[in-house]
Amino acid sequence: PGKIYAFQVRARTAVGYGPYSGKMYFQTLMGGEHSEMVQDRLPLIVGSALGGLAFLVIAAIAILAIIFK
Repeated sequence: PGKIYAFQVRARTAVGYGPYSGKMYFQTLMGGEHSEMVQDRLPLIVGSALGGLAFLVIAAIAILAIIFK
């Protein structure tokens, strides 16, 4: 917990490897921070799930309307 990591990525194609990207730094969470982050993102998760569900319901209604029309 609390460690800092540096990442670099590069693409691999049929002709070989590309150049490395710039370094990106990430820090892992401390012990109690995880639960706080989940609570902060909970509205986003719930909203996304409800939006996806609404899309599926509307798509199902549209498909049933096309089939039975």
